[in-house]
Amino acid sequence: MTALTHTDLDRIRELKSRYARYADTKRWDEVAALFTKDAVMRFRDVDGNLVNEVPAAEFARTIGERVGAGQPVHHLFSHEVSFTSETTAEGVWAMEDLIFHDREAHPEAPFSRMHGFGHYHDSYRKTDGEWRISGSELTRLRMEITP
Repeated sequence: MTALTHTDLDRIRELKSRYARYADTKRWDEVAALFTKDAVMRFRDVDGNLVNEVPAAEFARTIGERVGAGQPVHHLFSHEVSFTSETTAEGVWAMEDLIFHDREAHPEAPFSRMHGFGHYHDSYRKTDGEWRISGSELTRLRMEITP
């Protein structure tokens, strides 16, 4: 049997899948390790306004604090990935995310349920043979928040 190989596209898809799994299991340090050291993550609301910007060095602390005791759930759907060089690429991923809070156990939680829809707009860079996310911007189409 001939050995199968992963293409760069496969590796980028796996990178983004790990992002969702690590975020859902609150493995914040491992989420941060998926990004280049100079990466910035930006979050926009449904009107396109920038609501948060987090540099890579602050991912684990900042994103972990925002989720708190809540349980995140991410779904990634269709993707478009374009290679801009042998070591860089750009991608857009349709996404849906939910965060659930147990308000009885954590009455200070900002909501009991958040359900969002939108797109991740990512840039990728291959360094030392490994693909990393070098920037990410989450844009929102819709947000539903249950108090």
